Order: sequence, then structure tokens, then C-alpha cells
Amino acid sequence: MPYVKCKVIHTGMKQRLEYILNPEKTEGMFFCDSHNCFPDAEDAYLNMKYIYENYTHHKFEEPMPKQGKARVKLLHYVQSFSPNDDVTPELAHRMGKAWIRKAFGDNVQAVIATHTDKAHIHNHVIINTYGVDGHKYNDNKKTLSEIREHSDRVCLAFGIQPIMNNKHLGMSYKEWDARRNGASWKEQIRREIDTLVLSSKNFDELAAELEAKGYEIKYGAHTAVRAPGQKRFTRLRTIGDDYTIENIKSRILWKDDLGNASREDAYNKGQVLTICFAGIITQLAKRIIEKKKEENKRDESLPFLPNNDRDVFALGAQLALINRLKIHSIGELDMRSEELSEKITKLTGEFNAINVRHSELDKLLQQTDVYDDLSGRDKLSLSEKMRLQIIKQTLSRHGISDKSDIDRLTAEKRELNEKITALKTEIEDCHTLQKAFQEIKDTYNDISKGDYISKLIERNRQKAEETSQKMGTDKQNSETLSHDKRKPKL
Repeated sequence: MPYVKCKVIHTGMKQRLEYILNPEKTEGMFFCDSHNCFPDAEDAYLNMKYIYENYTHHKFEEPMPKQGKARVKLLHYVQSFSPNDDVTPELAHRMGKAWIRKAFGDNVQAVIATHTDKAHIHNHVIINTYGVDGHKYNDNKKTLSEIREHSDRVCLAFGIQPIMNNKHLGMSYKEWDARRNGASWKEQIRREIDTLVLSSKNFDELAAELEAKGYEIKYGAHTAVRAPGQKRFTRLRTIGDDYTIENIKSRILWKDDLGNASREDAYNKGQVLTICFAGIITQLAKRIIEKKKEENKRDESLPFLPNNDRDVFALGAQLALINRLKIHSIGELDMRSEELSEKITKLTGEFNAINVRHSELDKLLQQTDVYDDLSGRDKLSLSEKMRLQIIKQTLSRHGISDKSDIDRLTAEKRELNEKITALKTEIEDCHTLQKAFQEIKDTYNDISKGDYISKLIERNRQKAEETSQKMGTDKQNSETLSHDKRKPKL
């Protein structure tokens, strides 16, 4: 449920542009874009200054008047998403760009930056009060309401529910921000519990530690927690599946490699994971041979033997990975997973930086194409003349004056394309391995809870029943359709 607010800018235009286009807030400028100007603070400032001064005949940096109202140069919109929306930076950025085009049209000069440095994702949009065609954009209650309506419609199209069923009136930003911060209490409680799970021997000890830190716990049909400073209690079950009392107890019990044993003890016992997975595979193989396991073939044309069972194959693949990477315990698995996360972060940073440069080159090359098109025409409209001047200004600032400069940019873009492809493949491989690590951990946790095989067999039985029911329904629908087709037409 995004909330939109607007601030008018009379002075300090360049500083505002530099603020929203801050690399530290936008993942190295990865989440920055623009329309009818260049997504760089200096370029955007000069481009907007040129349009404003041409249409108003007033200085962009004129001082504030001693009396009366100052002229509005830029409008600064902030589109904030609640953490409850579960909006990714990529999605927020896409929605922000779509929103600008819907709300302001094709002639607006705008810069958009998606900030990811806070708990909630938010878009900053700065627009020139004058479009390249001379149209003036105003800020008042009516226009803000219309712009919020456009924001809601775009977000609905992307599956994000608007605040108060599209009605922002009656809710101030302070009220909305308070609602958004309500979700942060849950995050605070989650983090506190996650930390205490690692050091507590049982749930009672964890609860006592929570209370010592100033948290209140209300037991009953729905156990709830209240953080210091929080007004209302939060039910544990609303925080997440891992935070019910039962699941917290389970996490404490199995947080180490062998139940209540310490991590040092677990390491001393050697290849815990190998023994654990090999033992389950042996038990499954024995059941298959004794015909005590329902068939779950990998290949329907072959007999149902251990080497043709999907469950044995999946466990075997996990065991093979464990042995190939010489991972002996959940502790080692966590360590490898952490190293992998760090590698993904590093590669993603490189990928983003290259993408930013690639996007910059792409925009510059697009501008050269537009320049060639416009400069080759006999007659230009006013807005086309403005665009041509802006492009000249930008190309000159980036040292592009002839075909050799364009060829140089094209060659650099081609080289970056190859690097992007290689990095993308490497990052995808890392994510695949990370997913495999998580699956191994999940399987181990299931095995550790006991009766793994019985639960596995029950899951397979339920799945087979669902498949059979679906096939029966599909067959019935097919027969009905066939029967209807045979009916004579009147």
C-alpha cells in the first residue's frame, strides 16, 4: 500500500538531485532512471535548468524573494511502500517508472531513484515544473489526489493493494508512517528471538531473557509479545511460522548439529551429515526391496527398485553434493552458505556497477540516434527543438562529438554485454548451489525431528491421491465435453 507525498523545491535544486541519485542509497545508481534528461545529478540539473529558463525567462537559481511567494522550480514526490507489501527494489523501480509516464505524460522531465537503504522501499521522483513542450505542472490538493490515483492504479496492475481502497484523503503521512512502523515491531521481535535461539537451552530460558530485555509475554490461546515502547501486543503466530512456541522450541532443540549437543561436540563426531543421509537412504532402499514403500518411479518403463525411486535419487543427489564438497556438519554447511552469500553480494555489486555503465552507454547511444533524426529534419516543433538542445548539451558534456566517439561507446557496450552475461551465469550458479544447501538443511531438520520415512511416505500417498483425483476430474470434464459435441444442433 504505497503512500505518495510531495514537496515543492524553490532553491538547492542540484543538491536535491544529488540526494536522490546517491549511489549509497540506490545500490550504486542501479535503481536510477530518467525521462527527457540524463540520470546524472549534474546533467539532470543542467537539462532542467535549460528548459525552465527557456519557458519562464527567469533564472533557475534566483534568490528567495524577501516578500511574497518564491517560484517553484521542481516538484519532489516520494512514493513509499509498506514492508507488508513485500515489494522488491526491482518491482518498486518498475512501478515508479510506469507511474511517472501515467501521471505526467511523455513531455515531463523527470528523474527517478529507488532507495533501498531503509526498512521500507521508496521511490524519489523529481520533475521539472515545465515539460519539454512548455506545459506547466502544478502542485495542489487536486493534482496530488490525481497523482495518488495514478500511483494506486499502477500498483494495482502490479498486484499491490492501494492504501484505504484508493482513498488517501483523511490519512496523513504521519498516520501512514505509524502503520508502516507497526510492521517494524514484528521485525524487531523476530531478530531478538533469532538471536536468543542460538544461545538458549530451552524456551523458558529464551522467554526469561526476553523479559530481562524489557519484553512482555502474554500466555494463553494466542501467546503474544510486546517490545519495549510498543503499544499493543503482537501474537507470535502473526510474526511467522518459525515463531510459534512449538517451532521456537524445535529450533532451539535442533539448532546444533546433534540435538542438544554443542557445535564443538558435533564437529568431533565427524561426518554427521553423511551418516545421517546414508542411513535414511539405506532404510528407504530396504523398504523398497521389501515392497513396503509406495512406488514413486523416476522412469515408469523400469522396475521399481532403489535406483529408480525419486526420493532415493533426491537424497542421493544431496549426499553426493555433501561428499563432493566435503561438508561434514550443519555448522560447516552454514559456513559454506554464508561464504556463498558473501560471494553473491560481491558478484551482484560488480554486476550492478557494470549494468549502470551499460545503461549509461545505452542512453547516450540512444541520444545520438535521436540527435541524428532531429537534426536531419527540415521543420521541428517547439518540444523537438528543446529535446535537440538538451541532447546537444548532454553529448557535449560526455565528450561525444563525432562518429569515432560513437564507435568507441559501441565497442565498450559490446564488451560490457559479454561481462554481464558471464556474471549473470556465475550468480545464477551460486543461487542454485545456495538453494541446494537450503534443501540439504531442510531435509536434515526433517530427519532430525524423527519418523522422516513415515512422513515422506504419507506425503507421497497424499500427492498420489491428489494426482489421481485431478486425472479423474479431467477425464470427467473431457467426457462431458465430448458428449456435448455429439449433441445434435437444433
